[in-house]
Amino acid sequence: MRSPPLVVIRGRRTSDDPFIAALGKEAFTEYSSSASGYTAHMAANAHTLIAECGDVTVGLAIVDMRAGRAHLAAIAVLTEWRGVGVGRTLLRTAERYARERGAVEMELTTADSNLAASELFLRNGYRRRARHARYYARGQHAIEMFKRLDD
Repeated sequence: MRSPPLVVIRGRRTSDDPFIAALGKEAFTEYSSSASGYTAHMAANAHTLIAECGDVTVGLAIVDMRAGRAHLAAIAVLTEWRGVGVGRTLLRTAERYARERGAVEMELTTADSNLAASELFLRNGYRRRARHARYYARGQHAIEMFKRLDD
C-alpha cells in the first residue's frame, strides 16, 4: 500500500479543461452519456478545485455557490489515485471554501450505487436527506446528502 501522498489543492486554470473533461468522462459516464461535456460546463461556471500530487493532476471538486448555499456539484479522483486521501482532501477544501463564503451547509447528490462516494461523505459527517428514484439520465437512483458547516 502506498503512503498517503502530499496533495496540493489549487483553483482551476483554463489549461486544466482537457483534464476536467477526461476525468468527467472517466468518473461519470456511467450516469450520463454527456458526462465529459457536462463536467466541463459545470467547472467553467462554478468554483473548481484541482488536486495535484507532485506534477500529476489527480482530481477535482466543483462547488456551486448561490445565495449563500453551497452545492458540491462534482468530486472525482483518477482511478489509480483513489483510496489514498485525495478525495477527503478535496472534500475538506471544498467545505472550507464554502464556509469562508458564508455557507452554513454543503449539499450534494450522489448515486446510491456509488458506495465509495457514499462512504467518503458519511465518514466526513454528511447525512442522508432524501432518495430520488431514477434521478440520473441512465435511470440510476440518487441520494441527497448534506453537512452543516457551522458545527
